[in-house]
Order: sequence, then C-alpha cells, then structure tokens
Amino acid sequence: MSVNFEVNLQIAQTGLDSISGEGKGGKGESWLVAIAKAMGSILGEKAQKLNDLSEKLNGLTGKDDAQKFSATQTEFQAESQMFNMLSNTISTAIKSIGEGLAANARKQ
Repeated sequence: MSVNFEVNLQIAQTGLDSISGEGKGGKGESWLVAIAKAMGSILGEKAQKLNDLSEKLNGLTGKDDAQKFSATQTEFQAESQMFNMLSNTISTAIKSIGEGLAANARKQ
C-alpha cells in the first residue's frame, strides 16, 4: 500500500469520525475543521518521528557509532524534507479550500 493512499485514507477516516462525533472532534463541527484536524494529526506524527530521530542522533556520538550516526542523520534529513513537503501541502490545501468556501459564500 502506498504512503499517499495511507495518508488519504487516514485523513478521510479521521474526518468522517470527527463529523459524526465518533472521533476526538466535537459533534457538528465543519468538515473543513475536521479535515484540518486530520491533516494536523498526520503532521504531528511526522513531527514525533523527527523528534525520535533527533534523540537517537544525540545518543550516537562515539567513533563506534559513526556508521549508525550517518545512517540516522540521512534518515532524519529525508524525514525532515517529507515533513516540510507535507506541511506546505496542508497549508496550501486549507488555504485553497478556505478561499473556495469564501468565494462560494459571496455568490450566495
């Protein structure tokens, strides 16, 4: 299963749970808020992964750990880039949806 599919599935499920009142969100909240919470949850998971890798790097400072340090540092850099891309995507998506809703409201 691809990562994109898993992320989309998680966003959809979190959003549906939130709208129906079964998730952590409140009952009757807007679907835009539900989508934002789902995206934020996924971004939080990525942030936790970065934090875990950072702590792992701090523990690998000896000569014997040079290879592990390099591998972990490379993984940290890749995760950092993925976090940045995801953060930008979420920001753009929420902005686009909000602008679309605003434009639609003006037409009403």
